Amino acid sequence: MRSFNRRSRIAACALSALLVAVVSGCSAMLPGGESGAVSQRPEPTEVVTEYLTAIAEGDAATAHALDAAAIEEELGDSVLGRFGDRDMLRSDEVLLGAVERIDDVVVKRAIPIDDDVDVQLVLYAYSLDGEVFENSLRVRWDEESADWELEESLTMYMSVVAAVNSVRREMPPFRMGGVEQTFAADAETAPFAYIAYPGVYQVTAAFPPEFLVDPDDTVKTVVATWRSNVSVEFEVVALPSE
Repeated sequence: MRSFNRRSRIAACALSALLVAVVSGCSAMLPGGESGAVSQRPEPTEVVTEYLTAIAEGDAATAHALDAAAIEEELGDSVLGRFGDRDMLRSDEVLLGAVERIDDVVVKRAIPIDDDVDVQLVLYAYSLDGEVFENSLRVRWDEESADWELEESLTMYMSVVAAVNSVRREMPPFRMGGVEQTFAADAETAPFAYIAYPGVYQVTAAFPPEFLVDPDDTVKTVVATWRSNVSVEFEVVALPSE
């Protein structure tokens, strides 16, 4: 009888050990589990912190590398995607030449979307031109790179126009901040609009001032914030290309 009881205890112990192993393995695979591969991932807030910090410091090259795929997805086959420019104003020179860049960046926390730990919203705030802006950026876990990637960018659209009236309009040559490069040198091939990072920018008309209604009105200061389309318009007596 003692031998039978001893074998029963051994079998019970083995079964308990097996159940513990199975439960532990399953918990490692659960989407919201605190163990396994999910818990070893970096925080989704990290990529957003790196991104916003780069924009705040004028490091457009780093920001460009982080949001390139997101911008391609956002543009798709849109008018801006086909006829706009996504790179010229997203440069170190332009961002460093801004009158003001975003500041006081605070990345708060990440929230899973519909309990999906692979897609999360990262809440953040920053200040610009005396205002505080709060919003979120969507990020997705990428298995191939084993890192979080941006699914949304912190960018806006900027257009620069010379207008005689509502009909006679064109994209004129202009400069940004202290950058020596002239953008839109040829009206026929000039982009429809440009993608830029948030900031306060000075846009200078790069054509003779006698074309302007007010020859002294050669510089426009604009505040570009996320999800706002900024139009810089120079009133002219004749189109610069004429």
